[in-house]
Amino acid sequence: MRLQEADVDRIATQFVEARRAAVALDAFPGALPETLTDAYRVQERAIALSGRAVAGWKVAGIRPDLRGTLGASRLAGPIMSGNIQHLPNGGTVRMPVFAGGFAALEAEFVAVFARDLLPVDEAFTAESITEALSGLHAGSEIASSPLATLNDLGPTAVVSDHGNNAGAVVGPEIPGWRTAELSTLTSRMIVNGSVAGEGSAANVMGGPIAALQFLAEHLATRGRHLRAGDIVLTGMTTGIHQVVPGDRGRIEFSGAAACDIEVFGALPTGL
Repeated sequence: MRLQEADVDRIATQFVEARRAAVALDAFPGALPETLTDAYRVQERAIALSGRAVAGWKVAGIRPDLRGTLGASRLAGPIMSGNIQHLPNGGTVRMPVFAGGFAALEAEFVAVFARDLLPVDEAFTAESITEALSGLHAGSEIASSPLATLNDLGPTAVVSDHGNNAGAVVGPEIPGWRTAELSTLTSRMIVNGSVAGEGSAANVMGGPIAALQFLAEHLATRGRHLRAGDIVLTGMTTGIHQVVPGDRGRIEFSGAAACDIEVFGALPTGL
């Protein structure tokens, strides 16, 4: 059943208020959207209510068993301004997560756009997308929501709450990314000194550029487009590594300086 406007507003409002106050939610705030269309309606309403600019996007895969029902293989969520940290030479950064909610670190290849990517007569191509980038970087998603069970509830829940995003770390540019084989662009996540997962760009369905193509096409259906300066998290490469405040993650990518991420409990600032 299609969500009524009042339901869309109620869900979005409660997520935005919980994020502003940095408090956990006990349950999904209303009827769970049955379709991605309704979930994106909630997401758009949340973006408007936040009063903040969108500084980038995250892309994530949808479980294969749900793709037919939902009519999509990927989903998207906004990264809000103020929630991105740049470490062009590696180093250490502290990033907030929602204490009592869901929190995870993910090693991801991050695309940075040098110019706007506007819809044109022909479809978005790998070539046009690649030409619009200034670089592909080592990075990490700070996946966090006030609702601890958000991922368990599935893609429509994730989309409804900012795509389960609370920020991004953009590390050094990956050397030779334009011509390298996906499998040679390796990544590793270490959490509290132990290897939590290893992977490569080949773990992203079709590769990072395919994720960007999905996003460009998806945003066009919402009257949006990728802009110069936008960053895009293209999808997890080593898994979803759940953390709590006080944990420390380290991302290591082939040919790039490592980045260390310490997570702490968010303050009432409106992630």
